[in-house]
Amino acid sequence: MVKFSKNNKKIIVTSALPYANGPIHVGHLVEYIQTDIFVRFLKLIGKDVVYCCADDTHGTPIELKAKELGIKPEDLIAKFFKEHQEDFDAFCIKFDSYYSTNSRENKYFSDLIFKRLKEKGFIYKKEIESMYSEKSKRFLPDRFIKGKCPKCKAPEQYGDVCENCGATYKPTDLVDAYSVTDGSKPILKKTEHYFFKLSEFSGQLEDWLNKNKNLQKEVVNFVKNWIKEGLEDWDISRDAPYFGFKIPDSELYYYVWLDAPIGYISSFANYLGNDVKKAEKSWNESEIIHFIGKDIAYFHFLFWPATLLGSGFKLPDAINVHGFLTVNGEKMSKSRGTFFTAREFAEKYPAEYLRFYYANVLSKKLADIDLNFEDFVGRVNNELAGNLGNFCFRIISFVNKNFNGKIEDIENSNELINKINQKIIEIKNYYENLNFNEAVSGILAISDLGNKYFQNNEPWKLIKNDKDKVQKICGLCLNIAKNLSILIQPILPKFSEELQRQLNVKDLKWKDLGFDLKEHKINKEKILINKIEKKAEEEKTKEIEYEVDNKVKDLGLKFQLAQINNIKIKKKSEGLEKLKKEIENNAKNIKLQDNKIYLESKKINRNLEPPYSYLINLIKEKGKLPTINTVVDSYNPVSVKYLVSAGIHDTAKIKGKVRFKLTDGSEKYIPLGSKELEKVEAGEYACVDDEHILCRLDVKQSEFTKVDDKTKSVMIYVQGNKENKDEDLKKALKEICGNTVKFCGGNYRILGEKEPENLFPLSLKVAKIIEVNEHPDAEKLYVLKIDLGSEKRQLVAGLKEHYKNEELLNKKIIVVTNLKHAKLRGIESQGMLLAAEDKKGTVGLLTIKDSKIGSEAKFGSLKSSNLEISFENFKKLKIIVKEGKVFFNELELKISNETVSVEKVKEGIVR
Repeated sequence: MVKFSKNNKKIIVTSALPYANGPIHVGHLVEYIQTDIFVRFLKLIGKDVVYCCADDTHGTPIELKAKELGIKPEDLIAKFFKEHQEDFDAFCIKFDSYYSTNSRENKYFSDLIFKRLKEKGFIYKKEIESMYSEKSKRFLPDRFIKGKCPKCKAPEQYGDVCENCGATYKPTDLVDAYSVTDGSKPILKKTEHYFFKLSEFSGQLEDWLNKNKNLQKEVVNFVKNWIKEGLEDWDISRDAPYFGFKIPDSELYYYVWLDAPIGYISSFANYLGNDVKKAEKSWNESEIIHFIGKDIAYFHFLFWPATLLGSGFKLPDAINVHGFLTVNGEKMSKSRGTFFTAREFAEKYPAEYLRFYYANVLSKKLADIDLNFEDFVGRVNNELAGNLGNFCFRIISFVNKNFNGKIEDIENSNELINKINQKIIEIKNYYENLNFNEAVSGILAISDLGNKYFQNNEPWKLIKNDKDKVQKICGLCLNIAKNLSILIQPILPKFSEELQRQLNVKDLKWKDLGFDLKEHKINKEKILINKIEKKAEEEKTKEIEYEVDNKVKDLGLKFQLAQINNIKIKKKSEGLEKLKKEIENNAKNIKLQDNKIYLESKKINRNLEPPYSYLINLIKEKGKLPTINTVVDSYNPVSVKYLVSAGIHDTAKIKGKVRFKLTDGSEKYIPLGSKELEKVEAGEYACVDDEHILCRLDVKQSEFTKVDDKTKSVMIYVQGNKENKDEDLKKALKEICGNTVKFCGGNYRILGEKEPENLFPLSLKVAKIIEVNEHPDAEKLYVLKIDLGSEKRQLVAGLKEHYKNEELLNKKIIVVTNLKHAKLRGIESQGMLLAAEDKKGTVGLLTIKDSKIGSEAKFGSLKSSNLEISFENFKKLKIIVKEGKVFFNELELKISNETVSVEKVKEGIVR
């Protein structure tokens, strides 16, 4: 928790500066949404807060990107300055100052800090050896050099960090280094750089870390380890030419990481009307809170505070560090379709849905978070729409229908009011401590209380006999809705604004929480949150089988196949156009004349040009790839990238088994776009099904299985020859599948990939029961809230006859997390707890004592599956209990070395 001073100082809050060479993506938004929620909360409780940020605009990548696009760096940063602000606005991220590091104020503060550090003896000059291109007559910064990683030998790595193994190194360590601008081999040349004496600040930094109780302990610990290992002085200059600020009285430029964080102060100066003197004074008198990702902790916990210490500026009071974002459990990847820009996401879903989801999973802990789309849809539909939105809409519409939108008084339900007031105190504490996940839980709990109160009083029945009491019940519920509009405002500002409009109140603050809304007229209701419509499941698609004849294999041909189901083909996608642009820029330099893959393709194809050759020539002639539809446009760029042929066919039109074979001349073939059969020569290789040729010589597509806008499932294959690497063929197929799923929806399966023999179909994890409620429409069912560590879920369980409410609370149980979600008497169950039953009908839970929540339970060495399993298939598994322990095929269920035990049942079956 940030401990604010009692004299209500100004609070300056910052987010890390986004780099001005690319779009904002959903990974960036974790931090900006987190910061914005905190800032909105502080303003809601009456704090004087200024939220500052800026585009980070200097450095080598800016120069490289501008050169690639054929524009000036100034034009590039102007383009992204506009785009970034539009993206932030779309996600309700409201800065008090959004500025640029390429500003007059940032030059002033950079020079001022450099001058002070130099005057105090913290900056000195030292001669170093640096990479130099004799061809271009310039020194080469890290990103102007590529070569093999000195650690893992991966090719095409930049001069500072290996993207393959993550190793960091000096540019001079690269193996077979070359200049990315002119292709020449660089030489080592001596130059003189400015260095900052970071090593002299070890003691002061450690003292700051020890005394500042606002910092996360886990971050402090690894920063202290860095200090213990010894801090090296920091090279803070770069040779010309360099896009950035020139150092006074020098031909050198400030390294981007010197002037970038100074952008926090410059943005604050911009807020103060560009008054730099006032900005320095106010900065030093304010409380300062930074939000950053863990990848830039080194700069913000060492370089930045040391720079501030040495130049007489105030250090930050708090630095909150968050983890990385994964999407569906994996690192964001364009090839897997899990990389989304802010704009792409906003095209698919309302932006506030992402704010709600991130708030659900964000806490003070330094932990990576996962944007799981199945979980995302579930939380939006069940919690945001089904709980919060439903309660508020329900009460507003009831009051409008039965009381012409007016209430006079409220029901004196002191027990309910006290519970809600206690929750409000807790929610404030959660916000202050950055535990937004707990704040969301508290808000939903209040909505739950309101729903139950309304449901239990059955006002639709009571109104017939006691309309006055029903009016008071509704009055209390409207006050609950009013409180919810305030509590949720930092997370969902637009939702809050619309709810307050319907309640006929405006701009409510934290001090307005309470139950004083009486003699009040509300406005007409309107749906507050629309559920995300789940696509209706398509008919069960056929499973494609295929084989490659030996004679085709003898030609050196190789194939990789996949099946993609439940797709929706569109004419065009902005995201695909950007992806194509990247490939088009690279393809202009491809030379096929002496390429072994190309020459082998022509040899096998009877001298016909392979499809990628046609595409590359098209790029060179017209400057771009054709736009066909979102399926074809998903594989054409990949075909060019890897020099492979790709074919796609409508699964529903394939008859029987697919074979790659040599023709005998009797096969039926109609060319794409034709209606007439065409004679096929014997001895050609072709892709065929039981009735037709699907494709000849990998270039002549058939009319029989063509894809159109009605296609819902496709078979796709990539083809290479003996000169193509097997690994490249696999990568190409996965990238095509990833693109298709991202831009057309659906899911894919690589054909021919076998599941591990030791795969167990269930994913079993330890969960803690944190809330137990009765099912409103079923006497034998409980509705449980469980904590799985990384997420919270809702289960519906038939345990009422076997366990009392208090017996279940806080119990650690075993849950099937990959069971298909299902509604039980109208309420969704997001998984299933495991219990055992003996012959007498006694039921006991599978429990665990010491293992942490979220831990995985396994039967011996069997690996858990993450694929969804139906309840029908679950019932087929024979899991038994012997002597109070759980077994499957004689393998005992354990978590590490802890045995899973069964309550009440010694011998029985697990259900």
